[in-house]
Amino acid sequence: MSSSRKSKKSAAMLSASIPNAVPIIRPDSIKGCDDMGNFYQSHSELEKVQSIHRASWYATNKQWWVDGGYGGLTDDEIMVGDGGNHQDCEEGLKFLDRIMSSRPSGRVSNAIDAGAGVGRVTKNILLKRFDSVNLIEGDAAFSKRSRAYLGRKRAIRCTFTCCRLEELREQDFVF
Repeated sequence: MSSSRKSKKSAAMLSASIPNAVPIIRPDSIKGCDDMGNFYQSHSELEKVQSIHRASWYATNKQWWVDGGYGGLTDDEIMVGDGGNHQDCEEGLKFLDRIMSSRPSGRVSNAIDAGAGVGRVTKNILLKRFDSVNLIEGDAAFSKRSRAYLGRKRAIRCTFTCCRLEELREQDFVF
């Protein structure tokens, strides 16, 4: 048996032996549509297209945020785009509680808010369930604004990392 087949078989056996284990997803099995309706037969096909258009897509995205993004009037609305923050956060807490209840080890003390924006999810969800949160945000203005939005008491429990997700290094995950 090849080492590739052995590792797939071992991973499947390990996954099957752990209660509530998340199934292993092979990148070559991922296919589907992007937000523009383009269909991709595999994850590698999507990555090829992304590599071709990366610079222009990133520039367009950055400009969109500079121009005001969703255009919310308050910090709570800035990422939602409407006044649905309270209901959105209630549902987020319920979702997180369901996930955490399936963990055999119980409590987790640290969280990461990837693409944190002004910190709405950290403030209204994550800091209610975790001791500390690392907010990772690629836009310097949002990262700075999140400290004020969270307030001094909450911000003390947070670390703030200003970088794009693909630029993260292992040391960025220190709590």
